[in-house]
Amino acid sequence: MDGFIQALQDIINAPEFLINSCTFLPEFFRQAMIKCVYFIPLLYFLYFGIELLERFILKRLHIFIKLVQRLGALLGIAISIIPECGYQVIASTFYTREMISKGTLLAFLIMCSDEALPLLFMDLEKVNIILPLLAIKAVVAIVTAIVVDIVDYLAHLGNKKVQKQNSINDDLNVPGCCHHMMMSIEHPAFWYMHPFTHTVNIFVFSLITLTVIYGLSTFYGSTDALAQILMINSPLQVVLMGLIGLASNCVMSVVIALAYVNGIISFPALVAGMISVTGLGLATLTRQNTRKKNDTSSFSLILLIISIATGLFVFYYMQ
Repeated sequence: MDGFIQALQDIINAPEFLINSCTFLPEFFRQAMIKCVYFIPLLYFLYFGIELLERFILKRLHIFIKLVQRLGALLGIAISIIPECGYQVIASTFYTREMISKGTLLAFLIMCSDEALPLLFMDLEKVNIILPLLAIKAVVAIVTAIVVDIVDYLAHLGNKKVQKQNSINDDLNVPGCCHHMMMSIEHPAFWYMHPFTHTVNIFVFSLITLTVIYGLSTFYGSTDALAQILMINSPLQVVLMGLIGLASNCVMSVVIALAYVNGIISFPALVAGMISVTGLGLATLTRQNTRKKNDTSSFSLILLIISIATGLFVFYYMQ
């Protein structure tokens, strides 16, 4: 039994041993590589599960449409906890087809954490912030959805448009993450190929991000020194993360999450970044919403104001 345990430990430690054997590589790069390599299995099985869930939902899209039209922001908050931007793509598509309200779409976008949540598990000492983070995002999402829908209702003098679900083509042959079409998930190959591609992409993004963080920490002497340079104790960092999160790409959520895990941004800055992060939601809105070209700008402005305001509130509350 002892021999089996020892053999198992040797197998587990093999990647770290092999990477550390490459002494020609900088130490900070080896540290980043080790951190990311051990995270690959968790990421793959997580994305595999999400893929099966998306397939289940897309096979029953008519039921999902009825639920989102009846539950609105509540469903957006519940389903956007899943760390994947596909649901924001779906919500943005529904909005451009006049199937959901502005408030409902904002609930989807605000609650989105994209790839950040899994990466927060890289430091088990910081996972206790996940529930408070989700709680803050949920409260902000529901309040924003209610206020925006009331204002939008009053602005149109109560002439709310009738949602014509049955008259709208409900196919979702639109681009999702990793450059695949949403409905292509029905093909069996995507059960394992898209999770694999997604895992590789996040591995590469994480490796690059950690290499930069560890490299800069080495250059400036320590992580604490780097954190001070990035104004960790200043409200300006909160504003900066709110702006960074608006970039419609999953790379930003990776950068924000790993920056927090490594202690170079504060929790309020994390909150601001995670509220403004929308995955591919805003990009989908921009691409499809040709009738109202100003919508993307208004959504971006609302997200920016709310993310910074919430982050600053948390910042001064923690003071």
